[in-house]
Formats: sequence, structure tokens, C-alpha cells
Amino acid sequence: MLTISQVALRYGLSNRQVYDLISLGYLNIARVTKVNQGVRYWFSEQELDQLDIYSLVADAQARQLPRRAGRMHDWKQLSRTLSRYQRFLEDIEELPQACLLENSFYLFHLNHYAKTYPEESGSLYGLKKMVLKKMVGEYRDDFQINYLVGPDRNKVWLCEDCKDHARKAGIPYAEYARREYHCSKCYVQHLEKEYYSLIQFDLQLDQHRFSFHLPLSASRWVQDIHLLPQGIRETGNYSDRMFLYGRAVSRVEEQVYPLKMIIEGLQHYLAEDEDKDGWG
Repeated sequence: MLTISQVALRYGLSNRQVYDLISLGYLNIARVTKVNQGVRYWFSEQELDQLDIYSLVADAQARQLPRRAGRMHDWKQLSRTLSRYQRFLEDIEELPQACLLENSFYLFHLNHYAKTYPEESGSLYGLKKMVLKKMVGEYRDDFQINYLVGPDRNKVWLCEDCKDHARKAGIPYAEYARREYHCSKCYVQHLEKEYYSLIQFDLQLDQHRFSFHLPLSASRWVQDIHLLPQGIRETGNYSDRMFLYGRAVSRVEEQVYPLKMIIEGLQHYLAEDEDKDGWG
């Protein structure tokens, strides 16, 4: 693994040129580690060996010259995002729940990656469930947990009138039913009660606040679940992709908080008990 300065030295570049390659998405950050004055980026030598660095530098220069304002905007975004991460690590360093907050930060961004890459969402949400379960087990008093009641999962067979209305509106039958436009004459089969219910995990420590959600079906490990404070899940157009709750990851976030770093951080947290058990 190489740092920014080591990459620059290896290829005879300036540190700024390496930063430009990062900001344009040409270099992927493999890992971020904490140092005394902030964070340090690391790059995979194996991945670097597969790139034509000098061609990428030339392409970066060609792209940036006519768009200097855009280049500075990208650079400022990258710099601001990195500064926020550094301040966050500094803020929590002396707190007794520093481990909880750091892994909550990783979990927050894991959600965004799951929304961006649905083909990986199954494994990412599986990791989220395991991490939340461990967090709540270790820091239960720091969480406010609420039960958000949602609708049942239904299958709808549209009546002829509703089919006609859907055709005239140019809406597919399935979408028409999902938007709950169907009438009382349509046949509704109830498949699963409260399928769209959520368990909400709120964490607020110092000035830092995180909020996570799991489907009811993935939260059976929560004790006395039906005794939790209850609310109503916001109404809207529900679908079977209910797990994709939140926004997608931004391009700058992918550069500053690479998915590999997020996954490794959370897996390290999960492995801590196993390491202790091994010494026992």
C-alpha cells in the first residue's frame, strides 16, 4: 500500500497531480487510516500497476484546462469532505463512545452504497444488520429505538374498470396497484402483515446524530419489540425495494470514504469479540 506522497514519488508527480487523479475518479482510495493530524490515504500497488498513470495524468490535464472553474469546484468539494471527516475523528477521539460513533459513521455511508449498488445490497444490508445488532447489544442505553408501523404487503388483481383507467393513464397495471389507485371492486390478497414496518434506531451523542432503519423482518433480535414506542411510517409508494432507504452515495464520498474502507472498518468491529474470545 502506498500513500499519496509515495505514489507521487514513484511516478515523478506532484502531490497535487495525484489529488487531481483522485478528484477525477482515476485513482481509487483503498484505505483511510487515522494519523495525529487527520487521516492518511492508501492506494493499492496492485491496482496502480494495472493503470497507465502517465496517460491518465495527460487526460486529466486536458480535461481540466478548459474547465478550471469546474476543476476548482471539484477540488473544493473533495477538500471540504475530507476536512469534515478529519474534524469528526478529532471530535470523537476522547469520547467514551468513540468506537460506537466511528462505526455509526461507517454504517451511515454503507447505507448510501447499498442504495447506489443494488446488486450488492443483499450483502451490504446483511452486514448492516449484524453491526446494528452488536451496537445495540453493547450500547443499548445510547439508542432510542422506535417501531414505525407500516402497511401490509398485498397482491392486487385490478378490476376491469381499473385496468381501463390504468391503460388510459399510461400506467402499467403493477404500478397502478402499487400507487394504491385501485378501487374496492379489485381483489386484494393479504400476503404479510406489517411487511413495510420499520424499526428505527436513533443515536445522539454530543453534537453527532445518526438514524438507522431495519425492516421488521430483520429486527426480530430486538427485545420486547412490540413494547417499543410506536409511530407511523410515512405513507408513500412502497415497493419490495423497501430496504433501499435513504440517498445514494455521492461521487466525492466514494473518493473520500471508499466502500472497501467502510466494509473493512465494520468487519473489524464485528471481529473484536472473536479476537477477545481467542485470547480467553
